[in-house]
Amino acid sequence: MMLALACALAGGCASRGLLERAIRARGGALHSLVRQAEADVQQGFPGTWQWRTVFLAPDDFAWSIVTAAGTDHYVFDGRVTRAFIGGREVSVDAGQQTPLREHARFASVTNLDTVVGSRMPIAPLPAVELPPGVTAGLSVTVLDDGSRYRLGFDDRTRLVWATGPIEMPEVGRGEVTARYDDFRLVGGLWLPFRTTYEINARPLAVERAIHVCPNEPGLAPASFQSLDRLPACNGP
Repeated sequence: MMLALACALAGGCASRGLLERAIRARGGALHSLVRQAEADVQQGFPGTWQWRTVFLAPDDFAWSIVTAAGTDHYVFDGRVTRAFIGGREVSVDAGQQTPLREHARFASVTNLDTVVGSRMPIAPLPAVELPPGVTAGLSVTVLDDGSRYRLGFDDRTRLVWATGPIEMPEVGRGEVTARYDDFRLVGGLWLPFRTTYEINARPLAVERAIHVCPNEPGLAPASFQSLDRLPACNGP
């Protein structure tokens, strides 16, 4: 009886079971992910950009963007967001609604492992909410502010579609949709090398991974306290 009640409160055992199958289909747990990528951006600052993202479960996140003047870094350590220009710290923000915090949360939810290990309510998506190519979907609600995310899986139980709230510079707030494809086997895990983004149903960017490094050895919460501790990803 207690198990049945727990499943009901968490959104159902079947929904959590789908997440667990998706993790197995991926090849296992993904505790961290470092990506070197190139993106064709259509909104905000259009053009071709290069960047690196570093994610460590449950919600540590760093985004380093190459610019003509150098590399800008934005780091969220699970509590505080800090911005660096040319290696110089220019701002510190402990607010709950910073844009990078939302990027970190999107990475956390789509990581899947963090949702399985959390108390976030999960529920199956009705068929009318599933886009083409998605055979099953879940709704995930974040407890602290009620934000809702939707995850979609294909017939191989791979995560191929996700939506959720986001805020982008020069674009503003909205709902971002990510579509994942070009899956490749890296470090024993099937991971997407291309992500197509839309915001408010308008094209935002197409990101192509150059190098992907899952479960990076040595990456720890302390890595997000110093730019020098954030790992590069030079292959594969």
